[in-house]
Amino acid sequence: MKRLMMAAFIALLIIQTANLAKAETKTGCEATQFKIVMKSEADVKEKASASSKTLKTYKKNKELSASGRTGSWYKVCHSNKTAYINMADAKEVFSSGEKAILKKFDGRNGVNQVVSVTGKAMSDTKVTIQTYEKKQGEWRRALKKMAGVIGKNGFTKSKKEGDGKSPVGIYSFGKAFGSETKPSGVKMSYKKTTKYDYWIEDQTSTDYNKWKTYKGNPAVKWKSFERMNHELYKYGAVINYNTNPIVKGKGSAIFLHIWRGSTKPTAGCTATAEKNVVSLLKWMDPVQKPHIVMGTNDSLKSVK
Repeated sequence: MKRLMMAAFIALLIIQTANLAKAETKTGCEATQFKIVMKSEADVKEKASASSKTLKTYKKNKELSASGRTGSWYKVCHSNKTAYINMADAKEVFSSGEKAILKKFDGRNGVNQVVSVTGKAMSDTKVTIQTYEKKQGEWRRALKKMAGVIGKNGFTKSKKEGDGKSPVGIYSFGKAFGSETKPSGVKMSYKKTTKYDYWIEDQTSTDYNKWKTYKGNPAVKWKSFERMNHELYKYGAVINYNTNPIVKGKGSAIFLHIWRGSTKPTAGCTATAEKNVVSLLKWMDPVQKPHIVMGTNDSLKSVK
């Protein structure tokens, strides 16, 4: 009987501890996403407003953890509650790999949005997708970090048709597309696909690596093609790889699109969860000339 009572007491204690932890999480701060450093003396505000109550003032070079950014305000933790620091008063701390990637865009006039797709090794199929945008003259993180997948045979610096690899490099984006209606908030040019839309992979055709609309029998016209109304192309965007000029055999149909799952790589495209693809499409602004950079930190060293 005593054993049963003791077991019941322990079970109750575990439940109470779990509930307490949940309550603390609910009333506490969001998880840390990155670090920021004060560029000058900076006020911590109760709300994301310059007229809001000042909770504390930090000196120049003070480093803090941030849980994200809302508009022009960084979210930080103060007395176990979310507080705010103006973006103008802080800069973000980047890893050496991030710094090297972002430095590549210093000389690319007008490029103010970057999608980074990186793996640890050339053979990796699982990648990390991160987004950066230039605000007030400095690079800042944009959307939250995402998990993604690439070609089933990893990255390559010498892409060939049918090799199952994703091309290392820096590329602009073409139009967005999808079998569904353009999501609200998407600023990129968007084309809704039909059963007559194809991307041509036939190396013998003058249509190689081009989007074509054709109402005849595609199998008669081309030896190889992608159907653009594919279920994984519910939402996506063209990555301008091997598009200008087009070199036959160098690879075709490289897109950003929806994945089959976190453990299922692609034939060469970059893929992630549907909600992530939609978030990326809504974030990308053609005026800001969004570009994508793909590869490992080592493989990208020689990319200009």
